[in-house]
Parts: sequence; C-alpha cells; structure tokens
Amino acid sequence: MNDPITPGHRGELEFIRRLRTLLAPAPGRADPADALGPMPVPFGDDMVALPPGDRPLLWTVDMLMDGVDFDSAVHAWHAIGRKAMAVNLSDCAAMAVLPLAALCAVSLSNTLTMDNALDLVRGAHECGQRYGCPITGGDTNSWDHPTVVSLSVAARPPHDRQPVRRDGARPGDRIWLTGPVGGSILGRHLTFEPRIETALAISRDLRPHAMIDISDGLALDLWRILDSSGCGGVLHEPTLDHAVHPDAFRLSQQDHRPAVEHALYDGEDFELIVVLPPDAPAPACERLKLLPIGQVIDEPTLALETPAGQRRPLPVRGWEHFR
Repeated sequence: MNDPITPGHRGELEFIRRLRTLLAPAPGRADPADALGPMPVPFGDDMVALPPGDRPLLWTVDMLMDGVDFDSAVHAWHAIGRKAMAVNLSDCAAMAVLPLAALCAVSLSNTLTMDNALDLVRGAHECGQRYGCPITGGDTNSWDHPTVVSLSVAARPPHDRQPVRRDGARPGDRIWLTGPVGGSILGRHLTFEPRIETALAISRDLRPHAMIDISDGLALDLWRILDSSGCGGVLHEPTLDHAVHPDAFRLSQQDHRPAVEHALYDGEDFELIVVLPPDAPAPACERLKLLPIGQVIDEPTLALETPAGQRRPLPVRGWEHFR
C-alpha cells in the first residue's frame, strides 16, 4: 500500500531520504559504484563524486523553470542563462572544487525566437567561461509550455585537497557566512557571483569541517549541514543581525516582514555557510571577510540566542523544491 501524501511526507528532505533508500544496492548485491572505488562524497551532498584515483570527478546538475526560478516576462534571456550556469558553479564553490566543463539541456517554449534561445545559451556559456567551465555539449527540445533549462557541471578538487563535504561539523565549531543574506528576489538571485575563489581560499587556509551554499534559505541549508553531521546549531542574535543584507531591509519595507526573517528563509543568496574549528585563525577569517553567526552544539536543534543568553527554537524552513 502506498503512503498517503500528507504534509509530513511531501517535503523535499523526506523525498531525498526515500531516494537514498530507493537507490541503495539491494541486500546481498554488490553496488556497481564499488568498481570505481570508495565514494568520497555521500548521497545527498552538493555534488556526486565518481573516482578514479585520488582526484574524483564530481558532477552537479540544476534545473530552472520559467515561472518558478525566473520570469521570462520580466528577466532577460541572457541573465536567465547566466543564472542557470551560476547556480551549478555555486555547488562547486560549496565543495571547494574546480569546475571543468558543462552540458546544457533546454526544453524551449515554442514562443521563443532564435535570438531568445541563443541569448539563453550565450548567457550560460559566458558565465561558465569566466570560471574555466565552458559548455561542451547538451540537448535541445521545444514544446508548448514554459521553458526549462538544465545544466550539468563536472569538476575536480585541487591536487592537494579533498572536496569539502557537508557532514563534518562538530560540536564547538563556529558557523560563518561569506556574505550577507536576505532579499535576493529584488535582483541578486540573477546577478550573484559564485564564491569559487573564496571557497578555494577557505579550503586552503582554514581547512573547513563543512560547507554548503545558500540556495533554499540560511535556516534550511544550515540544517542540512547539522542534520547530516548529527549536530545542532545556535545562531547568535547580534552577529546574525550584522549578516542581514540591505536588500532584506528594503524588502521588509514592502511586505512588513522582519528583515531577519528574509535573511533566514528567503534563499537564493548563494553565499556559503562555512563551519570552521573554534581555533580557526582570525586574521584569515578577516581577510576573507567571513561573517560569524553562531556555533555548532550537541543538541539536535536549531536555535537563536539573545545577548542575555536565552534561546528560542528557530523553524527549519525555506524553499522546498518538492511539495
């Protein structure tokens, strides 16, 4: 009997949990991936790794849909294509790896002109080339529905380092951001720069325990780190307030929601959440302009701590891809 579709079963986190079970090898049967050697990245992280040797090839894929991730009635096709590439490059930043090449698959609305379609791909290709990741192939189709664009990016870690996973946080670690968050819907979700160079410097100089990019919201993406690491986290109210982007305050004036709520839950900031050991060198953190926001704790919860030391639970929510 199939499980009923209730609110507790519909979320993306639950869907991924079930996929992990579904795609696991059957008892008593070898996993075909074993022939490639031990996997350095577990299922559900920002990228999947396929060895050979000590420098695995990593892959990521993102799909953007008209009316969900962009609005073709408002946004230029070049900017849409740029975003389609940039969100994949942000996954590379989340694991501190070097992008190599991309594949692009598009299902174009029949309302698009040839120039529209070329602008879409041109925007993606030019963004990729800036980071050494040209489009090298793909597939095209068309239909009587809104446009869908999907890019896949291959990457490798630097010679002397492994990919930074999201499951290495430890109690006592400190939580940092690479930049302020909130209010990206005012335009930054199309114009952000993937934090690849910053991520490589963090990996080299600070040896982070975990990282993730903020695509679905600070609270939800931080929880992905904490949950996969078997830990919890506390965000400190004063430092979190300093990590709220000016766009969040502008958006707050329009919808009257607190700016800090936009920082926690809006998503599509594509800054990195960085988990560092408590003795991470302060000069390097300052040089990389990292913003401290909290620390990792034993209890499996997410909370906000006031200057007086009082803690209240923070809802774990954000953008859900699967509803």
